[in-house]
Amino acid sequence: MKRAVLIFLATLTILTLVACSQSISCPPGPETQGKDDPNVSEAILTAKVIDINGSSILLANMAEDAGPADIYRLGGDGIEVIAEDGTQLGIEALEQGMLVDVAFDGRVQESFPMGLGGIKGVHIKGRGDDITGLYRRVIDDLYKVDPGLNSNISILAFDFTKVSNLTEAEKAALLHLLRETYSEEIMAATYSELSEQGYIDKDKLYFEKGLLFNIEDTAISGDELTFNAGKWRSGLGAYFFHECTAIKSEGAWTYTIGAEMIS
Repeated sequence: MKRAVLIFLATLTILTLVACSQSISCPPGPETQGKDDPNVSEAILTAKVIDINGSSILLANMAEDAGPADIYRLGGDGIEVIAEDGTQLGIEALEQGMLVDVAFDGRVQESFPMGLGGIKGVHIKGRGDDITGLYRRVIDDLYKVDPGLNSNISILAFDFTKVSNLTEAEKAALLHLLRETYSEEIMAATYSELSEQGYIDKDKLYFEKGLLFNIEDTAISGDELTFNAGKWRSGLGAYFFHECTAIKSEGAWTYTIGAEMIS
């Protein structure tokens, strides 16, 4: 089994899916009875809303110790959403980039993304930056441009190692959304890793079965950031968005391309 798959499976295997983990807070107090276990404690997941698809909500854990496996999928039907002022709302009030506290009974469901048991409410805590949504659009735009590079591919590899504006959990959530978007196999890998695993022919500089996407950004300053992005098939087959500027206005991020380059 290839190393990328082994790393992913190992990450899932070492997870301890218990009532409360290091990245989910379990405040002291009386225990609340769960549906299956009368001894589970109420817990709080502090997360960012990454995507909303109908009544399905994708969240990334925003705790400091959250890792690449800390993403969650909630079914929004019947979930109470509480605004910052205490007003009770529906899931239609949630937006990508929002920061929320999810109160639940402490049970974490063994799946990927993970699920939460006995959800008691989703409390809106404020507005964060929807950089996941921004980079998802950038990748989609890159995928569509110069479609000849996409011919006969079966793999899309993504190098986010130089992305500074996403946490590891947010990067994992973005990869999950890409798996739901594209029919090709999705993997996280660098050029070196793809070469070591035999996907890229180092002598011919050719990724026969796929494309390698990469994004390199600068830290957000105010309501602005800059980045470069590209897709690579071979030494003579690549497309780049160079010196791009992204600006946030009224909570939404848009970007402009400084230059487009082909090799």
